[in-house]
Amino acid sequence: MKQRVSSLDLKILVSELEQSLKGYRLQNVYNLTSNNRSFLLKFSIPDSKFNVVLESGFKVYMTDFQRPTQPEPSNFTTKLRKHLKTKRLTNIKQVGDDRIAVLEFSDGFYYLVLEFFSAGNIILLDSDLKILSLFRFVDTSGNVQKCQYDVGGTYTMFDKSLFEEDSVTFHNASFNQEMILNWISRSKQADKEKKKIFSIEKLCFNHASYLSSDLIHISLLQNDVKPSTSCLELLENENLLSTTVRSLNETQAKFNTLLETPVGEITGYILSLKNPLFKNDQEPSTENLEYVYHEFHPFEPIHKIKDNVKVDTVKGYNKTVDKFFTTLEMSKVSLSRQNQQANIEKRLQFVKDEHAKKLQALDDVQGLNYRKGYLINLYNEQIEQCKEAVQKLIDQKMDWKNIEKLIKVEQTRGNEIAKMIKSLNLLKNEITVSLVDEEHLLETKSDTDEDDSRWSSDDSDSDSDSDSEIKTEAKKSVKATKMHVNTIDVIIDITQSAFANSSRYFDIKKSAKQKQEKTAKSAVLAIKSSEQKILQDLKKIEKEAKQNVEFKQLRPKYWFEKFFWFISSEGYLCIAGRDDSQIDSIYYRFFDNETDFLVSNDLENALKVFVKNPYKNKDIPPTTFMQAGIFSLSSTKAWENKMVTSPWYVQGKDVSKKDFDGTILPSGLLNVSKEKNYLPPCQMVMGAGLLFVANTETFEKYRDNKEARDKELELVSFDRGAGYSSKIQELKSMLQKLEDQEKSSKDSRKSTESMMEASSENESESDHQLFEDNLATPPSPSQQTQSKIRGKKNKLKRIKEKYGEQDEEERKLRMAVLGTLKQVEQQKSPKESLDSKEINDRMSAAAKKDRKRQQQINQISKLIDELESKTDDVEAADDKDNNVNQYAKQISSIENYHINITGLLSSPNKTDKVTDCIPVFAPWSALNKYAYKVKLQPGNLKKGKTVADITEVFKRHTKELKEEESDWLDSGNLIDLINLQDFMMILTASKFKVGNGNGRDSAKSTSKNSNSNSSKSKSAKGKGKKK
Repeated sequence: MKQRVSSLDLKILVSELEQSLKGYRLQNVYNLTSNNRSFLLKFSIPDSKFNVVLESGFKVYMTDFQRPTQPEPSNFTTKLRKHLKTKRLTNIKQVGDDRIAVLEFSDGFYYLVLEFFSAGNIILLDSDLKILSLFRFVDTSGNVQKCQYDVGGTYTMFDKSLFEEDSVTFHNASFNQEMILNWISRSKQADKEKKKIFSIEKLCFNHASYLSSDLIHISLLQNDVKPSTSCLELLENENLLSTTVRSLNETQAKFNTLLETPVGEITGYILSLKNPLFKNDQEPSTENLEYVYHEFHPFEPIHKIKDNVKVDTVKGYNKTVDKFFTTLEMSKVSLSRQNQQANIEKRLQFVKDEHAKKLQALDDVQGLNYRKGYLINLYNEQIEQCKEAVQKLIDQKMDWKNIEKLIKVEQTRGNEIAKMIKSLNLLKNEITVSLVDEEHLLETKSDTDEDDSRWSSDDSDSDSDSDSEIKTEAKKSVKATKMHVNTIDVIIDITQSAFANSSRYFDIKKSAKQKQEKTAKSAVLAIKSSEQKILQDLKKIEKEAKQNVEFKQLRPKYWFEKFFWFISSEGYLCIAGRDDSQIDSIYYRFFDNETDFLVSNDLENALKVFVKNPYKNKDIPPTTFMQAGIFSLSSTKAWENKMVTSPWYVQGKDVSKKDFDGTILPSGLLNVSKEKNYLPPCQMVMGAGLLFVANTETFEKYRDNKEARDKELELVSFDRGAGYSSKIQELKSMLQKLEDQEKSSKDSRKSTESMMEASSENESESDHQLFEDNLATPPSPSQQTQSKIRGKKNKLKRIKEKYGEQDEEERKLRMAVLGTLKQVEQQKSPKESLDSKEINDRMSAAAKKDRKRQQQINQISKLIDELESKTDDVEAADDKDNNVNQYAKQISSIENYHINITGLLSSPNKTDKVTDCIPVFAPWSALNKYAYKVKLQPGNLKKGKTVADITEVFKRHTKELKEEESDWLDSGNLIDLINLQDFMMILTASKFKVGNGNGRDSAKSTSKNSNSNSSKSKSAKGKGKKK
């Protein structure tokens, strides 16, 4: 079974990974539960995610399936998270033809090396190719360089020039006869000590290892060359040598053709072998696998296709590898479960067989003792004669050994009584007699009569037979008759009569019968107990299988699932942003001002619900507005306080992001230009339900019905291009104003900086001049009268002579050395410090405002580019002759959301097939048609407990539907695969009270929802204490 990727596999996989993952950020790294060397790498950008499965030394590929992960990361995973989390994957390359792949993060800031040769390894490098961490520490005592696998050492298997080249290496050189002869000569020299001769296939693969061995094998077979032929025959056979060269060149051509195939277009081949545990009397299923995956190849392996081999083809080699390993892991679990069930059945059968043997043994004891008692009565006289004969010898005080010898002598003389005695046990007064079984004797007699008749008929038919031949045949038949005489050995007590001996055997038979009855009763209980234990083991196995097998296929999510959302009872999509950035995203990307509506309320933290209307000639009914209004209130205090208030709605054309002065409003805020339309007060009753995702066939059926109904009602879809054009014009005008503001701000900032520089220079010059004036100007008369201190005049004169030629910088340096600079600065006017602080605050506020303005400019420019690309892609989607790219398909799915949501079934029919289920949090009135729904009201349960209770209600509802033999139920156990963390994310409120299915209150069913009632009673007690 193929378990690891080859060099060719890795080359193709790396090219597909490079095209898909380049530019994505590593969101997180997890340990998988399958083994301790497997990891899950999650890459993402806005609106796109990829999961990569990595097993050290074995495989790396993108997966479309959800994998079970360990709750706690390992030390190596923690190290990867520390360095690589949120880092952008800038490149991924293969090192030549080696089984080494290198992931470059943040333009060479980090490297993650994946080694798939030998035992494999995962190595984290820094920008200088220094090893930061290793998954597996390698013993460097061999030929491996010590620094290559030591933390802190330099990894030398590649350099940074690797990322400057093309990731795919082509081999254009052709093979020739001289090259192969050189290979043979080198192989002969290397194999002299080993005494081993390579086959032709092994020789070619060892010297052209980048070619797949299977590909070489196929080419050799197609050219009528036996791959296992010794390579030495190439020296003797010229035709064989030329044919081998031709085969190698064809193999290289096939290799280059595979590499030249566009990325994602390679067809993968999966080989499956017949499952020996397959039960032919049952249909193939996940529990009864008919075929088990064995190998995968990027080419058709014609040399391995046999009668018991099945070949599946998958387009895209990464998808091939993903399907192979995912199915293989699931089949391994199924096969293990089958083996466990077989072992359990063997255990049960062993218990049954053991008890059956015991009962049969007791039954045999009864039959044997009955026959013994019966034969004693039958041979009563002979047994009495045996007793008397032995007793007489004992009475004569004959030695016991002599008695045995005498009996043997009498047996040789033909004494019939002596012949019946088989052995003596005189110590216990017992003798063993052999009694002929009467039933067997009758059967033997009848057989003898038949033989006599046959002989007589033979005599009548053939008179030529002699009398001697007849006598010989008669003697042989007599010997055969004697040989087939069946006897039973019976122990006789010589101190008791024959009747007493027979009674003893009948008593033994009776006690054996009683023991058999008791054993049968205990056997029934033991088998029943074993069956119960085995059933428990089977349930445990099934439970473990459900926990272990979580390979749920990751479906492509709808664009509105990243927001708060629900579908109204009339089928209108209502979405709300989780934060301010999402509100802006909805307004610019998904809100149509002409047809859509905004619903909200005047309370704090209210949701802004955007009601999507895909038709320009159909109005939204009031019920949808009411449901959207309830949804907007669920995140406010109205939910906790059970307030009854009125939400409002406005048309989309009255909503904008433009402020009254023409600038853009802050993130999350919208401007309503006209009066709001208030709705009637509504009660806060929400609910949780399940929408089931239809498969392709079912979706197409509902889509066709939807399109036919829209055509019948003459509903016209709104032209999205016109809406995009108006928003582009609005954004461009706002962008122009912001750019003008930015330009004027730059001009004013430059003038302010120049003025501040000039003022600072003037201040420094004036301070220096003031100092010089103080030194040069003599004191005034008043000063002289105030300071007539002895020696003062001479002191000032010396200071002038010493410091008169000092400049300002030298003066500050000298004062700093003396420690007086700080005192002089503190004596400055406080007004100067206040002015400088105010100037700094103003400058920081202006810089902050400039940064915010620049962010708005970048955001608006990005939105304009996106909306312009949307209009281009919508036009491209309408043009049938144009090849629509992936982004255009995404735009098309957004535009046709009202068609796509028809594949979300609230109550599927028995003919519908579903692949997944999506939990929904919506107003209770919007869940009327849902097969699975639970009423939610304000309460005390937190989100985690609420979600757990809801899933339990759904599971109970499935059991009820099964007992009622309903037309449709969740037979695929899709509810068990719901991600509880994702379920919690859709809840807009904080605390709940969970009802039962169909809206019944949990308080009415204490047995089914005891946790809710217990929390309710505790809260009631708490309130009583407060009072």
